[in-house]
Amino acid sequence: MADAEARLRDAPSVRNEPDPSRGAAIRRLLDARKGPTFDAGESAAAIQAATPPKPPTAEEVTAYLQHRRPDLEDRAHAVRTLVGGFSKVTLLVDCTLNGIDQEIVLRQIPRGRKASSLSPEFDVLTFVHGHGLPAPRPLWIETAENELGGAFFATERAPGANIGDVWGQEGASRELCLEMADLYASLHQLPTAGVNAPISPRSTPSELGSMITWQKDTLDKRGIEIEPVLEALLLWLESHIPAEPPRKALIHGDAAFSNLLVQDSHVSAVLDWEAAHVGDPAAELAYLKPSVEPVMPWNEFVERYVAAGGIAPAPDAMKFFEVWSHVWRHIGCLWLAQNFEQTGRYASAVAAYVHGPRFLDEGVKAAFL
Repeated sequence: MADAEARLRDAPSVRNEPDPSRGAAIRRLLDARKGPTFDAGESAAAIQAATPPKPPTAEEVTAYLQHRRPDLEDRAHAVRTLVGGFSKVTLLVDCTLNGIDQEIVLRQIPRGRKASSLSPEFDVLTFVHGHGLPAPRPLWIETAENELGGAFFATERAPGANIGDVWGQEGASRELCLEMADLYASLHQLPTAGVNAPISPRSTPSELGSMITWQKDTLDKRGIEIEPVLEALLLWLESHIPAEPPRKALIHGDAAFSNLLVQDSHVSAVLDWEAAHVGDPAAELAYLKPSVEPVMPWNEFVERYVAAGGIAPAPDAMKFFEVWSHVWRHIGCLWLAQNFEQTGRYASAVAAYVHGPRFLDEGVKAAFL
């Protein structure tokens, strides 16, 4: 938090800001207490004490498959858990379906948790795949708990490898970035009427205001204190909500390189559609910008996006959504800090204590510097 506080204190746009509500937030910031320290010894003990759920065995998946389709001899040969993700468990199953040896992926809600977003994610995946966009081919969905645990949906395993994480890319080429401009321009031109997305619409000023309010209310319900740096950013967002875009679009919502597979220097699949919603295309572009800029000039990326049918984003919308992209991920890390305290899960600790402060600092830079 210290870096974020220093940036916020020194930012000219803050020192000259006449808004009294923001001034109050800044004063609280300068007098703020520091967050709790991270005790590595205690946390290591908690991590060791936590027992992650075991994936189903190949025999259990075989029993499920044969119960699902008794007339066929579908079988699972091996099952392993794929690393990554927080809201769902991702399982890779080596199996024989319809007499064909193949690999499928199960996106599963942990047993006992609500699965309300699972069907909309599957619907969006089916929708975009049906329109020819690179996405894993959906197979079937189990909307309730079952022999394998929580609700899940199955897809074919998409070819390719990941070349980045939430902070950017490793080895992406200019050609790949231009291909992404084409891809997201195509996504943003799909019809949105009747789309059943996992996240509520976020394009009008009213919807964006409700989005910010929901985040604050959820933090309050979870008993998480809104520290002054975060409060200042939320105030900035509330006072900089952009106008409604000229065209609403289906947005992936988490368009990081960590959700991209690449094969032979081309995009083979866009993964993890759980944050998809109807919104402002500028939100997607603002999310992509930090990953694209190290590879090629941003204006050239936007020119390609527009040439492929996208609409050039308004500068004020770009800035709003750039700040928002850091703020909502920081808030997510606050939730994961609670998860770590309750479960000792190592990945939650990394998100909470490594990524979380960095997202906060990036939000301050985007808003005030």
